[in-house]
Amino acid sequence: MKTKGIFFTLLLAGGIVGVFKFYEIRSDFSQDGGSEVLTDEAAFRDLESVVTATGEVLPKMSSVVKSELSGRIVSIYVEEGEEVSRGDLLLELERTSFEARVNEAQRSLEAEKLRLNRAERNFIRQEELFNKDFVGEQAFFDAQTDFELAQLNLEISQARLEDAEEELSKTKINAPHDGVVTKLDVTEGQVISGATSVSNGTDLMTVAQLRQLYLEANINEVDVERLKLGQEARLRFDAIKEYRLTGEVGVIALSARKDGEVRVFPIEVLFEATDGRVRPGISATVDIPVGRSEGAVSVLLSAVFQENEEDQPVVYLKNGDVWEEAAVEVGMNDLQYVEILSGLEPGEIVALSRPKGFRNDRND
Repeated sequence: MKTKGIFFTLLLAGGIVGVFKFYEIRSDFSQDGGSEVLTDEAAFRDLESVVTATGEVLPKMSSVVKSELSGRIVSIYVEEGEEVSRGDLLLELERTSFEARVNEAQRSLEAEKLRLNRAERNFIRQEELFNKDFVGEQAFFDAQTDFELAQLNLEISQARLEDAEEELSKTKINAPHDGVVTKLDVTEGQVISGATSVSNGTDLMTVAQLRQLYLEANINEVDVERLKLGQEARLRFDAIKEYRLTGEVGVIALSARKDGEVRVFPIEVLFEATDGRVRPGISATVDIPVGRSEGAVSVLLSAVFQENEEDQPVVYLKNGDVWEEAAVEVGMNDLQYVEILSGLEPGEIVALSRPKGFRNDRND
């Protein structure tokens, strides 16, 4: 059956398909040849047009904690759900083999310092003798080379010690940022693999910032041009009926992606959670105001009819006991009421379905 009524046309233009409850429908019925017609009265109302979308709440900052080293976990210092600060010790790996490397590197460094001292003394002596022509160039230059090699070997030993100390420090895993341990994936005594260029490594835990959150949602391509960064956005949650939050549009994707047969633009609505019940993973609905009209003459959406988007919208006015078709100009709508810019006056009664006399030449 051919769709009729600007009600459905306006919903498509807004990129939203839903079922809406209608209020303030007149309780009296108009009679037209024995048929009853529900009516509405044109009145002044404040209307607000919104773009609505649903999505999932995610943490703005969330990190999967991994180790750069492979080893056995000897201690875990946090529990799931515990709040941590950046730098807090989360867990520790077995340190014995890494401590041995540090001790070996320290001893190697001390040995190289001794060799350098010996090479330096020999070079100074050979230089003095060379200046007095007591030794030849060969002996002098050999002593100089030994001294420079000793300096290089000392630098290499120092670097090896620093590497060993750095690896030892990595046996202690610290919190990368403030947050809450939302998932703990390991236990004490477990052997883990480190994250390298060829391995992703073992996931140890997840630390998420639960105060700075965002809603990830998809906006129909028809509506995305009505949005802008920094725009106010109102959030509501199915699981927390009475709770409301205000955020702002923080990200609008530059390119579309397909969601089924529809092209959508992902957006992120940033907000600060002041209630612990708002957690990552919870679903939410966002309403983004894109227009407002105060004191607008308006009627219910179902009171305005048109065959298709090219046709002139019309309403059916009650004039005594008869109905008259009247062309109207429509403005914005709030998905319940539609603004009438011209063709209708406050107090006039309109039909919410086509009266009987206007149905004969239409495919209702």
